[in-house]
Amino acid sequence: MSAIVHIIVPVFGMVLIGWLIGRTRLLSAEGLRGFTAVTFYALFPALLFRSMAKVELATLDLDILLAFFGAVLLLYAALMGLGRLQGLGLGDRAMLALSGVFSNGVGIGIPFITFAFGEKGLVPLLMIISVHSLILLTFSSFLMEVDAKAGGRDRLAAKLGGAALSMVKHPVIPAIFAGLAWGELTRLIPGLATPAVIDRILQALAAAAPPCGLIMVGASLAHVGLKGHWQSAALATVFKLALLPVLVWTFGRYVFPLDPLWLMVATLNAALPAGANVYLVAQMYGIGVARATNAVVISTAASVFTLSAALLLLGVEAR
Repeated sequence: MSAIVHIIVPVFGMVLIGWLIGRTRLLSAEGLRGFTAVTFYALFPALLFRSMAKVELATLDLDILLAFFGAVLLLYAALMGLGRLQGLGLGDRAMLALSGVFSNGVGIGIPFITFAFGEKGLVPLLMIISVHSLILLTFSSFLMEVDAKAGGRDRLAAKLGGAALSMVKHPVIPAIFAGLAWGELTRLIPGLATPAVIDRILQALAAAAPPCGLIMVGASLAHVGLKGHWQSAALATVFKLALLPVLVWTFGRYVFPLDPLWLMVATLNAALPAGANVYLVAQMYGIGVARATNAVVISTAASVFTLSAALLLLGVEAR
């Protein structure tokens, strides 16, 4: 119960504060875009760089990717099948599947895991984040491009290449790999280290990342609101918040055995609500926008209860 009080209440309390701010005139849509840019291009990169610079490559366990994405792709295929039974087109099926497996690992995941486990919990989380968007958004974009039949193979290949490149260029991804590279370099060259004054700047920026990220999520939800197709959005939410964490835990416990901490982080990441990228992709293609938007809003609200249950079942204690 202490984990709920010390982790869930602060995390979703700040999301609520962001939502309340977003409902007022204090933060316009234009202001939210600026706040989001600062959070993603300055605060989160500082946190991720400092965290990953302390990690030795030899300690990383790739089994976490097999456990997590094995479960993700299995449920993605199941949702594609359910969408077909409902008579949805290929693009709509892809949006339904993406809504049911894509976690908000940055905006909510990083603050949540930081509150729960500190920086040591960020290592397995960032391994997942580093390829999460690249795999899921690129594949979903491919399916929507095929459905749209917009242009020939050359255009399709170009757009997919652009989608993959945009994921790699996302400010979060370079910060993860730059931190790993810098950490390895400092271990290879004695005496080499981040200058103290630079590290203090990064530390100050990193400290602001979790609360600003959560406020950003809440404010974004206030500007998005609810739309139609709530039944299929509710189905995606059940897959996202219930089936995916159970399957990830099963894979990480019995198929690709993980360290207990890494297993808890992978499971909790799977139990996070759908990420904002889901409705951003829907808007970009004009496919399943209402369904994707509702999935993000409903799963975020419901995750207060499912994440609380996950913390209790996993036996996570407040730090």
